[in-house]
Amino acid sequence: MDVDNILRSLGKYGRYQVLQMTYNLLCVPIMTYCVVISVFVGKMPEFKCKISGENVTTYINETYASYNVTIHTRQCDFILETNTSGILTQETIPCQDGYEYFGQETIASEWNLVCGAESLSSMSTTVAVIGQMIGAAVFPTLADKYGRLLIFYTNFLALVLCYVIAAVVPWFSAYVILRLLIGVFAEGGCMISAILALEMFPAESRGFVIYVDSIVFTLAITSLSPLAYLLRNVSWRYTMLAAGILGSHSLATRWILQESLRWLVVNGRYKEAKQWIIRAARWNKMDPSRILARFDSELQSREQQMLVDENTDLEPEAYGEQTGTVRLDSDRKKENLSVLDIFRHKKILLISMIVCVVWFVNSMTYYGIFLTSGTMSGDVYLNFFLNGIVEIPGIFIFWFTINRYGRRKSGVMFHAIAGVSLILAAVIQFAGDTQVLEGLASAMIFVGKSMITGSFITIFLYTPEIYPTNLRALSIGIGATAGRIGSIVSSFAALFASYVPWGPGVVFGSLSVLVTILFQWLPETTGKELPNTLEEVMSFDVQKVKKRKTRMNSLSENT
Repeated sequence: MDVDNILRSLGKYGRYQVLQMTYNLLCVPIMTYCVVISVFVGKMPEFKCKISGENVTTYINETYASYNVTIHTRQCDFILETNTSGILTQETIPCQDGYEYFGQETIASEWNLVCGAESLSSMSTTVAVIGQMIGAAVFPTLADKYGRLLIFYTNFLALVLCYVIAAVVPWFSAYVILRLLIGVFAEGGCMISAILALEMFPAESRGFVIYVDSIVFTLAITSLSPLAYLLRNVSWRYTMLAAGILGSHSLATRWILQESLRWLVVNGRYKEAKQWIIRAARWNKMDPSRILARFDSELQSREQQMLVDENTDLEPEAYGEQTGTVRLDSDRKKENLSVLDIFRHKKILLISMIVCVVWFVNSMTYYGIFLTSGTMSGDVYLNFFLNGIVEIPGIFIFWFTINRYGRRKSGVMFHAIAGVSLILAAVIQFAGDTQVLEGLASAMIFVGKSMITGSFITIFLYTPEIYPTNLRALSIGIGATAGRIGSIVSSFAALFASYVPWGPGVVFGSLSVLVTILFQWLPETTGKELPNTLEEVMSFDVQKVKKRKTRMNSLSENT
């Protein structure tokens, strides 16, 4: 059934669809805070060793009672400087009575994650990324089986609860566990949110949907900066609590959002699909009977085609070649697919491997640039805001190119420019460290970051378009899982840069160039309806083969 025709009958941008998507986007901010919130709640405060304790006083009185003693405090220890007949001696003593912190209270100051324990603060962020990887692997599969809406609103509600509980727990171990769960539910909700938005509009509108979603995603990330700024003089717990309060409307999500029409149709839930159409038509001030008549006509045509297929003596593949349609027995009933089906078909497996590589490179490069581009001088809140805004040019270029030149060419262009820019930045860094060269290298890095943002949006749109409906959410999950592995690997970029400053640029740039080559093995999906079955995915290549055969036949006739 051509679900896109039903959606077009309701209006490509009908009021019902637009309102559904608007509320969908209101759920985005809390999901984007998952990892980046650690920039504010986990930042390292100014601190020094505390020396006013009884242990230090007793130690000085017992050891240096007859000497002139001067104490020089540092962060992780203090220096006792003694003057004995004009001879100065120094002794370094580790902190014995804790630390004195200045500024806003963070998890580092509350749980003393300093002086050898700094890695524990970073660990909480790494755990959140691992949680995202788990969420990306688990929930899309459940969404394909049990529906998008059920998985989305349960994830959303659980995410809000985790934020609120994380704001009050008194133990660091409990906080780390909650950060893991926040990563799990945020990623699960984010993936299903995108699928719901994509499946609500016909093929020609999907580029615009991803464009709007990307703008909102970027603005959502940058919104964390003013939120944290307003709470800069209070404990980090208020920032976590504020993030949870932003999602308090999750309690009503079950009754505001609706299930995907495409998922209902593909899974044979026609009664619910008709109710969806009636509701949408009324909101759009249209006559539902006319659209339902088209829906019933589509169903009747499908049933008639099934009868023809049952009575033909030809194999389904052969019959499909003669009639110009591709239908299998699985089309007569709900097509139950799982991750194992990816490994049963070589073409789908090849596509999946390429998709994983692209997601991995995108995520590793995106977060790697964040970690190695250096800290801008000035206020941390302004720096964070600017790092988000720099993504906007890449999003605008995506919107300009995605339908005009297609998914595949856009992906090649973004990765090619990103790769060349990052390699040039590495060469400039290798050439010298003058102020002019540093500025030029930073400009190239920002160009690379903007382009890698555009490439990420492209692959986010592209991935669900090359998988059938009952594998679509799973495909996003597989890609996101590969991306999270790239995020974890990118955490070593800063260490690598400390030894070889130009090294990460070469790695990121070279991998981006490699991806431009891999794109040649992916099918073009621009303007095509989202595939509902595995056979429709296979037909992408079949059509390409048919075009080649037609061209060869015409050439032979001319000769």
